[in-house]
Amino acid sequence: MQILTFAIDMERDGETYYRRQAARCEGGALQTVFALLADEEAKHAEILTNVAGGLPYALEDHAALTRQMDLFRNAPDFQSSVRQLPDQAELYQASMEIEKKSIALYEALLGQATDDVSRRLFTFLVKEERDHYAIMEELYRHVNRPKDWVEAAEFGVREEY
Repeated sequence: MQILTFAIDMERDGETYYRRQAARCEGGALQTVFALLADEEAKHAEILTNVAGGLPYALEDHAALTRQMDLFRNAPDFQSSVRQLPDQAELYQASMEIEKKSIALYEALLGQATDDVSRRLFTFLVKEERDHYAIMEELYRHVNRPKDWVEAAEFGVREEY
């Protein structure tokens, strides 16, 4: 039960972090991404709270984040539409670290799960956190792409921009 309390706190911390980042990106496309991530973390905390309290819960696939990620993947002018913050890349790296910790925790809990209900819950949470990580990784790649290209332009064929 102590580990569930830790997981709930971690999800709530993630929600707080993403809401703070959404406020920093007010008016931009990233505000929406961070707000969606915050909402996802809040849903995870609610699910875990229900599990800890023996209450019913539903594991719903949240396709909104996947759609948001596809929007970025298919937007060639993404970089030019975002205001560059001095620490934007570091922000994405920090977010990726948060998601890595969540993934590691839920994978460990999945490995310790003794029943199908717990396995399904932790499999769901691992998938959700991996999706969050993929979004942050994609954003990080988009922010750093121009820098990487300029630094190494003379060294051959680069990934299509």
